[in-house]
Amino acid sequence: METEYIDLVSKIIAAEHTAQEIAREAQEKQQSLDADLERDIAHMREDYFARAKHRIEAVEKAERKGAEEDIAKLDKRLKDAMDKVERAYQQNKDQWVDTLFFRIVGGRS
Repeated sequence: METEYIDLVSKIIAAEHTAQEIAREAQEKQQSLDADLERDIAHMREDYFARAKHRIEAVEKAERKGAEEDIAKLDKRLKDAMDKVERAYQQNKDQWVDTLFFRIVGGRS
C-alpha cells in the first residue's frame, strides 16, 4: 500500500511538473506571439505612414502645380490688362489731357 501511495505521489508530482512545463511553454509561446504581433503592427504602421506620406506628397505636388498654373493665368490676365491700359493711354493721352484740362479750367469759368 505504501508503494502504491509513493507511486501515486510520484505520478502526481510528475503530472504537476508536466503541467508546469506545458504552462511555461504556453507562456513563452504567448510572449513570442505577442512580440510577433507587435512587430507586425509596427511594420504595418510604418508601411501605412509611408504610403500616406507618398500620397500626401503627390497631392501637394499636384496642388502646387495647379496653383502655379492659376498664378500664371492670373499673371497673364494682369499683363494683358496692363498692356490694354497702356495702349489706351498711348492712343488717348492727348485727348484725356485736353478733356481734363477743359473740365478743370472750364469748371472755374
